[in-house]
Amino acid sequence: MSGDISPPGGSWLDAPARPGGQAGRTPAVSRPDRGEPSLARVVGTTLRLWWRRRVLRVADGARVGTARWAAIAVALAVVAAASVTAALAGARPAPPPRHVAVKPTAVQLQTLADERAAGLWIAAQVPAGTPLACDPGMCGYLASDGVSGYLVIGSGRLAAGAAVPSGAAFVISTPALRKQAGSQLAAGAPEVIAAFGAGQGRVDVLVPAASRATFLQTVQSQVAASALLGRALARNRRLHIGLALRHELGAGQVDQRLLVMLEHMLATHSVYVAGFGDADPGASWPAQLRSMTINDLIHHQHGRLVSQATADLGVVHALDGDASTQQATAPGGGPELIIQVMASS
Repeated sequence: MSGDISPPGGSWLDAPARPGGQAGRTPAVSRPDRGEPSLARVVGTTLRLWWRRRVLRVADGARVGTARWAAIAVALAVVAAASVTAALAGARPAPPPRHVAVKPTAVQLQTLADERAAGLWIAAQVPAGTPLACDPGMCGYLASDGVSGYLVIGSGRLAAGAAVPSGAAFVISTPALRKQAGSQLAAGAPEVIAAFGAGQGRVDVLVPAASRATFLQTVQSQVAASALLGRALARNRRLHIGLALRHELGAGQVDQRLLVMLEHMLATHSVYVAGFGDADPGASWPAQLRSMTINDLIHHQHGRLVSQATADLGVVHALDGDASTQQATAPGGGPELIIQVMASS
C-alpha cells in the first residue's frame, strides 16, 4: 500500500520540493520500503510543482504567502464570474415555432385577379367619392390600389331586413360578400353593371334598386331619351359619321351625356365622329356606350389651319367635370380626341 510522500504537517502547496525523493533539510527517517509511487500520485506531484513554479512563482523551498493566497482567490472569483456570464449570454430563448405559409389554390388566385380587375375598372370608370358597398377585404384592397378617396361602406354584416347598405351607389359583390349577405344581396342589387371572372369566384359590380322591374323601367327611359336626341343629331349637316354609328345614335345606344356634348360642339363647328364604345363589361342589360372618339380635328379656316381640340375640350369640362379625355394619334396619323363619361347608377 502506497504511503504519503509529503512532509508531515503544513499545506500541500507549502511543501518544498524534494529532489531525489528526499525532503530538503528534513532529517532522514527510517521507513520501510514501500515500492514505487502510484501513477496518480506522480501526476499530482507534477501538477503541484508546475503550479508552484509557473503560476505562483514560488521557490521550491518557500512557503505561499498570504498575498498570493488572496490573489489566487480573486483570480478564481473572476474566472467563475466570467464563466457564469458566458453561460447566461449563451442561453438564448428558443426560437418561435415556424409557420409554414399555405399555398393559395387556383380558385383563390383567380378571385384575387378578378378583384384587381374590378378595382382597376372602378378607379377608371366610377367618379371619386362615389359611395361603394363591399366586404372589408375588398374595401381595403381598393384603398391600397389608390382609390382611398372613395367612401367605402358595408364593412360588417348587413342589418336585419336591409338588402344593401343605405346610400350605396354600387355594390362590389365578391365571394366573401355573397357568403355574408346571402339572398339579401341579390334582392337589393339585382343588376350587374360590370362582371369579372366566372363561376362562384367571380366579382360583380352591382347596381342597387328597389326591384329589377323598377331598374329596367329607368333604363328604358334613358334609352328613349338618348334615341330622341340621337336622331336629331344624325340630321345635323355638321356631323360627319358612318352609317353604323348613325344607327347607334337612332337606337338610343349612346349615353345621353355624350350626345349633349356633341350637340354643343355642332353648334359652333363640324365634328367628325370615328366611333362610340366602352360598353360596360358583362352588364346584365344592354348598357349604353360611354365613350366617343373624334378625329379630323384640324381644318382650314380663312386660309389657316385651326385645331378644334381646344374648343372640344372646353365643352367637355364645362358640361361634365368627371368626364375623362385623352388625346391620341389616329390610325391615319392625325390627332384624335377620346371622351369618356363615368359609370352612373
